Parts: sequence; C-alpha cells; structure tokens
Amino acid sequence: MSRERCRDFVLQWEGVVKRLPLILVCAASLLAVLEVPAEGIPRVSTDRAEALKVPAGDPEDPRRGGSGERKKDLLLDAAVVSAAVCAYVLVIPDTRRRIFREASIRKVWENFKYPFWSAREGGRRDHNGFWINCVGHPLSFAALGLYLKERGYGNLEAMAFTQAVNVAWEYVIEGSMWLPSSKDLIADLCGSLAAIYVMAPLSDLGEERLEAGDRRWGNVLLFYLNPFKKINRLLFGRRQNSAAFYLLPARGGFLCGWRWAG
Repeated sequence: MSRERCRDFVLQWEGVVKRLPLILVCAASLLAVLEVPAEGIPRVSTDRAEALKVPAGDPEDPRRGGSGERKKDLLLDAAVVSAAVCAYVLVIPDTRRRIFREASIRKVWENFKYPFWSAREGGRRDHNGFWINCVGHPLSFAALGLYLKERGYGNLEAMAFTQAVNVAWEYVIEGSMWLPSSKDLIADLCGSLAAIYVMAPLSDLGEERLEAGDRRWGNVLLFYLNPFKKINRLLFGRRQNSAAFYLLPARGGFLCGWRWAG
C-alpha cells in the first residue's frame, strides 16, 4: 500500500472517530425513545357500555399518580429532544461539517462568560434570511412547546424546558462554532410563548368541543393546532385520564353526563 493511500485511509477513519460521540448519543437517544412499554398504549373499546365505565385506578402502575394523570418522564423527553437535535446536526450539511472542524470548548466558555455581549454581537452578525430567523426558529420551538404540553407539562415547566434547549442550542451547540444570536434567542422564545399560551389552550378547547359532539370544522381546526395530540398518543398512549362531557341519543330523549376518557 502506497504512502498516499495509507494517508487517505487514516484521514477517512479520523473523520469517523470524530463523529463517533455524536453518533453514539443519537443512537442512545433513539433506543430510549423506542423503549415504550406496550401496556402504555390504550386499548380502544367499541362497546358503548364499556366505554362509559370509569376505569379503575391501578395503584401498581408507577407511571400514574393517584388522580390517574400520567407522570412526566423527563429522561424520555430529554432523549427525544436529544435525538431530534442530533438528527438536525447530522442532516444539515453546513452544520455537520463545521461542528467537527470548528467546534471549541473555549468558545462555549466565552459565551457563558460574557452572555449578553455574545448574544448582542452574534445578533449583529446574524444575516440569515427571513425563512430561517422568522419562520424556522419560531416554528421549531413552537413544535417543542406543543409536544411538551401534550406530554403533560405545565406552562412554566414547558417554558423552562424549551428555554433550556434554546440556551443549549445557541450557547453550546452553535456556540461552539460561532457567537449565539440574540435574534434566534428571541424568535425561539416567541415561538414557545405562542405555542404554550395560545395554541395549546385553543387546541384543548377544540378537543373538548369535539368530545362533546360538536363536529364543526372550526373545532377540528382548533384541535389540529397541536398535531402532537395525535402523534404523542400513537407513540406513548393518551396523556391522562380526563373528564369529558357526553351527550348521546336515547329512547324518548337524550343521555348526558360525564365520563373519564384516558
């Protein structure tokens, strides 16, 4: 084997070794996401009498509290977000190349040492277009906020989670290559606020109206403001046992009342 071929071989494997930590993190995150217990997926009943029953609580189930609410799984949700971040880094060519060539712990330290100066200066240097700064960033963090709300997090908990990801992305991941951008930080914050305090409550309102039998298209549109109502339930099952109002036709009139759906 010639010297040039040996050098090319070493350089190829050097690139693989540099990427190995990120690949391992991504693989571990995906494995954690896929380890969803089968008993967490709800069974759909077609029997009307059985559907109107109040399900008995299972004190042996550690994932549920006394009120029947699913306990939040912070480690699982962190794994899901980590897998999404790793996938984004690996898919975007420019980020993938630069993070292995230019990333530096010293830059991250400088970002946290001078957080306001770094964000202000990074915002001045941020010349990304409208679709990245004003559409891509808010939508991505709105999606994260909607995901967390459907997973059962409260407003403040979801805000804390999204902003922790926001700071980690700007100051650590991208911050290891260039200065964090104040434009991106603000755009991500606005997307999270809109999702948690506007879109999620409107989606819950649409869901309540649909469960009450109001099938108008406006309520369907409100329901799908949070697409994770469907996505999360396919992956993890229903979020919690929740009270729902029902109104059904019956002989000589109507049958109405409350039932637990979950």
